[in-house]
Amino acid sequence: MFRLVLLIGLLALAGCVDNEAPLAEERSLLLSGEDFAAYEAPEDGRYQKLVTYATRTIDLSFESDGSDWFYLYSGVSLYPRAGDALMTSYAETFGASFGLRESGLVQQDLPLETELASRASLKLLTQDGEPVGNLFYATVGNKSMFTIFTGVYFEQAKDFEAFIAPKLLQMREYRHRDPLLSWAGDKLGLGTD
Repeated sequence: MFRLVLLIGLLALAGCVDNEAPLAEERSLLLSGEDFAAYEAPEDGRYQKLVTYATRTIDLSFESDGSDWFYLYSGVSLYPRAGDALMTSYAETFGASFGLRESGLVQQDLPLETELASRASLKLLTQDGEPVGNLFYATVGNKSMFTIFTGVYFEQAKDFEAFIAPKLLQMREYRHRDPLLSWAGDKLGLGTD
């Protein structure tokens, strides 16, 4: 009986959210200021990791800070199923389109030919007819990436594909552990390998 009560208590706690520092291999999935060093972009920024046990998701992000000419937000979400990643990718696309329209930025499609993602889209962002940045999102199996940056921009899809290919390949090869099962295994002493 005690084990049943303990298990129910653990499952109730599993709905909690943890905000922790991402591991080095998780940070490497994200675009950061270092990836834009060739463009002399500042490297300062904040990494974050949010684990939501109820949905079994891990959200990783990097956001630049302190620059008056360069901005970067890069997010990677890790899901239990590929369908979850695809649904979120569509929601991010809709949300970004709405938000950018409200800010006066115009999106222009740049067709991609990458085979490293099952769904990928690149937009050139313009303001008053001038390029200012890019918006990119992709789904790679049970992982999704959403990135927006300004101050640096790619006008040719092939140039961006060469730039982003190493990150997409890393995402394809990266295997994460289910956060709920890992947490429950740790708490019950069952191991998670």
